[in-house]
Amino acid sequence: MNPLLFIFPLLAGLALSLSAKASTSTDSVSESELRTLFSRATHTAIQRSPQVRGAQFSAEAAREDVNNAKGARLPQVDVTTDSRSWQFGDGDRNASRDNVPAFGVTVSTTLYDFGQTRHTIDSREHSVNAADHQLAAQYEDLAWQVSSEMIELTKQRLIIEMSQQYVARMQELVTMLSGIVEQDPGRRSELTQARGRFLQAQSALDNATARLRDSEIKLQRLTGGVKVALPPARRWQLKPGELTRLLQQLHAHPTLAQARSRAQAALAEAEALKSSNLPKVNWVISKSTAKDYYGRREAWQTGVNVSWGVFRGGSSQAAERAAVQRAWAQSEEAENQLDDLQQRVKTADQDAHSMLQRAGLYHSLTFESDRIRKDFFDQWYHLGKRTLLDVLSAESDYYNNRVAEVTNRYDGYSAILRGYAGAGELTHWLNPSS
Repeated sequence: MNPLLFIFPLLAGLALSLSAKASTSTDSVSESELRTLFSRATHTAIQRSPQVRGAQFSAEAAREDVNNAKGARLPQVDVTTDSRSWQFGDGDRNASRDNVPAFGVTVSTTLYDFGQTRHTIDSREHSVNAADHQLAAQYEDLAWQVSSEMIELTKQRLIIEMSQQYVARMQELVTMLSGIVEQDPGRRSELTQARGRFLQAQSALDNATARLRDSEIKLQRLTGGVKVALPPARRWQLKPGELTRLLQQLHAHPTLAQARSRAQAALAEAEALKSSNLPKVNWVISKSTAKDYYGRREAWQTGVNVSWGVFRGGSSQAAERAAVQRAWAQSEEAENQLDDLQQRVKTADQDAHSMLQRAGLYHSLTFESDRIRKDFFDQWYHLGKRTLLDVLSAESDYYNNRVAEVTNRYDGYSAILRGYAGAGELTHWLNPSS
């Protein structure tokens, strides 16, 4: 009898015991270590993110707009000059002034404008708050993208490891059956079945590898190609956040605060437009170097100027109403975002609990399916009470249960962070000192 028939069962049993030990690994990583790893990766992504830099520039531009509006409170100085003029055509020549280029200076200070400048400054300051909240929202979004990709990358690496073990196991069965068929050609159909399952295992490994490559590309794009450390353990000491507290934190979410600040800015802009339709009182001081025909210079002049745009075809009132409508639109958007975020946080909390519970069930099922596949192999090879199809199905069930456990566990971890991100608390949670 071929000695391979005695060697292959020993190798198969050894592979089964090694894979069982790998599946029951109790290594875990603490929550503080997870926070540190995710925080470092997020910080790396923030340093090179064009979206973050764009939000920072927008915030600085909004601050400069405030300075621009505040400048209206200070005296406005204008300097003018005229070139030599040439008189032509019919009519009297103006001889009251000499024809020499002159310079003039005008200083104007607003005495009263019914609050137009004040409301404009308020609108710009609310816009600064909106820009700051937009920057915070960019931080939250980037932290979620980086964290979710790190979780996905870790999950796919574990699935690839399991797929490689599955491929190796199918290869062992194919090799074993090849030796058996040499002695018993009538069992060639079993070899065909094993080769089919081997090809399926290779296909599963290829799919997992492709998903791993996609996740690596996304993470590299976020971090600028800088390699980030992934959690080394299979299991994480990560628990879902307290739902009540997360829902309470929603009102401080950056996107909600941004919408509210934009609404307040629009209301302040409407007040500024309303004030612009009222009279404006300015104190004006002027001086010109021009001389009259006899060489006499003009004296300094000062006085109070009152200007009032009485009629503008209704454009001013329309602009005021448009600003009010924009404010109401932003308020409605904030309410809609609040409802959406509440639903998102609740869904994430439910997914986290159900997926982690399901992962525990799959872990127990994996243990049982490991025993079944061993028993089926022994009953098929040694006793002939099982068909090869039973053995292959048991191997597939064992592999699928392992993959389902890892998938549900890491999707549960992702749902936990999704809950923090939905509440606008992810960057705060990632801070190890929080």
